[in-house]
Amino acid sequence: MGAKKKVKDTKKMVNIEVSVKPDGDALSVYDQDTYPSTKNIDDFRAHKGRSIELARKLAKNNFTVHHVGDFSISAACPAEQFESFFKTKISDQKPDEPKLAPEGYMIHAPLSGADWEIPKADGLSNLIERAYIQQDPIFMSDERELPPFWNDKFRLRVPVDVAQIMGASSVHRMGLTGNGVKVAMPDSGFYHHPYFIEQGYNFLSVTAPDALDHTTDSSGHGTGECANLFATAPEVNFIGVKMNNPTLAFKTAVDFMPDIMTNSWGYSVDMPGTSMPNWLRPLYLAVLDAVSKGITVCFSAGNGHFAFPGSIPEVISVGGVHVDGDLNYTVSDYTSGFSSTWFPGRETPDISGLCGMRPTADYIVLPVEDGASLEKEDGWGAFSGTSASSPMVAGVCALLKQADQELSPENIKNLLKFTAQDITTGTNAHGRAATPGPDGATGFGLVNAERAINAIV
Repeated sequence: MGAKKKVKDTKKMVNIEVSVKPDGDALSVYDQDTYPSTKNIDDFRAHKGRSIELARKLAKNNFTVHHVGDFSISAACPAEQFESFFKTKISDQKPDEPKLAPEGYMIHAPLSGADWEIPKADGLSNLIERAYIQQDPIFMSDERELPPFWNDKFRLRVPVDVAQIMGASSVHRMGLTGNGVKVAMPDSGFYHHPYFIEQGYNFLSVTAPDALDHTTDSSGHGTGECANLFATAPEVNFIGVKMNNPTLAFKTAVDFMPDIMTNSWGYSVDMPGTSMPNWLRPLYLAVLDAVSKGITVCFSAGNGHFAFPGSIPEVISVGGVHVDGDLNYTVSDYTSGFSSTWFPGRETPDISGLCGMRPTADYIVLPVEDGASLEKEDGWGAFSGTSASSPMVAGVCALLKQADQELSPENIKNLLKFTAQDITTGTNAHGRAATPGPDGATGFGLVNAERAINAIV
């Protein structure tokens, strides 16, 4: 095996999460004998004064500090500065499963076991525990070109088709539309498409501190996928957070204190024979922190990926079910369902939304910005994957939250599970077959908003 190629552009900005060294009785997420959960998350919080002191010293050393959190500080710097400051070298590395990542996807980080040290000057070694470059997320729609004609196959339309199949239309007629419920979504951007204006949606988009211009979305992913949320919960108060560093975008969304969060992205990393890499631990704590604050957090289960954070037990992991023009229901052969290696006993997904089939999964017609990479024609594209499933399920979570504000994230997850429509045919991308009852293909089945609401009203 040849040596891996070093990054050539050392002026490239890298996004980092800097963990504050614990003091007193605080625990470290990097200790192998600790197991963070929503019940002990406070034990991992850094003292605010130490966090602020470290943030000031990072700024003094020419780091751009974007966010001072309870567990880590989000910052950025040129790659060459990271290398000089921490006495290490950054390399371009292929992911462990290249076929599950977008074409050309690379990881930018020091090689495993490479030299690395924390500067002792200015007391930094007493404040910094670890610092890790945050990698680009994988969006769970899989961006693929469409066939040349719109009428070449059956596709769903928003909002009517998605709302009807998910059992949300009848709930809307009951007066439950998500009104007053706040839903946040970190993603690629959120273009104010004429479709959203015509529908009268409550649409707010912002940028994370390290991103630019929340109103543009060059891929179309965030713009399109949030339409699935509005299909099942048309009157939610929506907050889209344009991301760069995904950990920072997630923390930014949490700062808005939403009731629900939906995330159509992740990393294909929770594979057999592996353990959680340290660079993902700040994100892990951020997700647990959100759930501990009463936020219901949905993540895509993946499209054949071994997806994290979707494998975290405290989140709702959303898989996929395909419904054709004759209303035949089957597990999508495009979607993930696996036993977590990192969280023993954790099976994904919990439940499922709607998703396309192999090879392209271009299943739902969605609005995008003119010129976006997912555009087919006139500001519209057709795409799917579990990127589509998570927001439509998050919309159903919002309907439940409107019906009963006291519902906890665990209550909502259980309601979705035990009222889901059982799916008994088909095999998912990991070779797991749908069977009567809960299974590793669709979890408890396709979410049904009407049945879930009827269980509590």
